[in-house]
Amino acid sequence: MLCICYSVISRYFFRSPSMYATEICVYLLLLGTWSSVGYVHKVDRHVRVEVFENLFGEGPKAIAKLISTICIIVFCAVLVWAGYLVAETAYLRNYRSTSLLKFPLWVTYALIPYGGFLLGCAALNRLVTGDKRLADDKNEDA
Repeated sequence: MLCICYSVISRYFFRSPSMYATEICVYLLLLGTWSSVGYVHKVDRHVRVEVFENLFGEGPKAIAKLISTICIIVFCAVLVWAGYLVAETAYLRNYRSTSLLKFPLWVTYALIPYGGFLLGCAALNRLVTGDKRLADDKNEDA
């Protein structure tokens, strides 16, 4: 927020726009997004279509959650693997942003396997512990 405020104030009040503020804000947004994805899954605050979930009874709902969790883990494994390959390539070939900042792109690309790893850990934790811990947390909030 401070970076955006600085950018707006410098552009409109001092007529001296920052060349780096927008790019830095994008990198900070990526960091915040990928860093929070595992936590959002852990506390069950992600977006989902609940209309279909409410159509099932408890048995089919548990099976659907199990299948969903396994799919998330497989997806995260692929995401970590592919993200690592992209970040490694960017590092070895010294890819940099095209702006004047010339930020090394391997750092931003490394956020992909980082977020995939966090989400995979949260899904694996849910697979091992089940929804018991989540139900306990929701009961404490009530």
